[in-house]
Amino acid sequence: MITPMKSKNNRGFLLIMTMICTFLIMAFLGAFWVMVTGGLRQANKATESTRAYYVADAGLADAFMQLRARASFPAAFNANNASYPVGPNNLNGSYTVNVTPDNAIWPTYTLASQGTFGNTQKTLTLRVKATSYSKWNYLSVTEISPTWGTLWWVTGMYAEGPVHTNGQFNIWGSPVYNGPVSQVSPTINYGNGGPPTDNPDFENGITLNADSIAFPTTELLTSVQTGAAQAQGISLTGDTTVTLVSDGTMKVTNSAKNWNAKSMAIPANGALYVNNGDVTVGGTLKGKLTIASNKNVLISGNIRYNTNPRTDPTSADLLGLVANTNVTVKQTAPSNLEIDAYIVALNGAFQLENFATGGYKGDMVQFGGLMNKYCGPTGVIDSHGNIIDGYNQLQYYDTRLKNTAPAWFTAAKDSTGRILYYKVDLKET
Repeated sequence: MITPMKSKNNRGFLLIMTMICTFLIMAFLGAFWVMVTGGLRQANKATESTRAYYVADAGLADAFMQLRARASFPAAFNANNASYPVGPNNLNGSYTVNVTPDNAIWPTYTLASQGTFGNTQKTLTLRVKATSYSKWNYLSVTEISPTWGTLWWVTGMYAEGPVHTNGQFNIWGSPVYNGPVSQVSPTINYGNGGPPTDNPDFENGITLNADSIAFPTTELLTSVQTGAAQAQGISLTGDTTVTLVSDGTMKVTNSAKNWNAKSMAIPANGALYVNNGDVTVGGTLKGKLTIASNKNVLISGNIRYNTNPRTDPTSADLLGLVANTNVTVKQTAPSNLEIDAYIVALNGAFQLENFATGGYKGDMVQFGGLMNKYCGPTGVIDSHGNIIDGYNQLQYYDTRLKNTAPAWFTAAKDSTGRILYYKVDLKET
């Protein structure tokens, strides 16, 4: 007989397999739990980070509005808010902002905003700079002269950069504007009824019903006078003649000082002020200089920069001409005139002396910008809009003036008297 084999006991083996499977399942569940909770933590952290960013951004907005509310350059200040609602359910964060100027006459402000939400912090840094009046290639209060009446932009005239009037532009023919144009008036005054006879080329559009810009009164003149009174400036009395020389010097004639074409360096701080006298200017400038008079500025001939910024953007040559009344081109100035400067006539106009005589003198190239209270005459047109006396104006914009200004220029303000600022850059840390 054959005896059958007895089966082995497998219960111990099955128990071990069950324990292994249980361990693997528990390990998987543990890993899954770690992954889920880690993901939730990461999601919460990302959410907190995003909310902290927006809290910091709110701090920048608050500080910027506080800065803009000032009518003069403030010292350093803080803009703090212990609680700021952000996100759903009106959740709260907080920010602290430090506003710090540099030590420049024309300050740049650094706004450093630290936003906190939960356990997360974000810091945003915004640099802002005041806007100079020299930002505008052309700026006027009105285009109507109290002496000569309505003055026209005509065919052949050209203007780059921002152009603005607080009044209404008068257009005859087809002048060209290669930059943004704005006016407070809702309509343009056309000399021939408008298109097609009057057909200006607004290459970057025109804004009607624009906000008014506060035109400076005495603060710009006072600023240059303050600089000229310092040891590095030059302050003179009575009629003065300044001839700029391309080596960085100038020749100055002033009877009160007994100077007759006296050669000297341009003032180190860039300020030359003439009290109770007209100042006549011409020549070639090397350096930075603002010449101001509480009467008139007269332009005798070409004024050029030693290094032309149009071909060499590294040029540091920059001239400001500021008159309390008029800036006048003398009749003896040559044909095809060039004026490299930012020109300001605070209570008068930029104009040509005896503009209705002498015949057509070609182009007057203005490189820099022009700001006058009233539009002034620089020529005469016939019934067809052709210039028969004086110059055809070509206004080329010095793009450096987007973020800088001639020496001792003051900040531009809106119609309520608040300083206008522009944003330089924004960084996140």
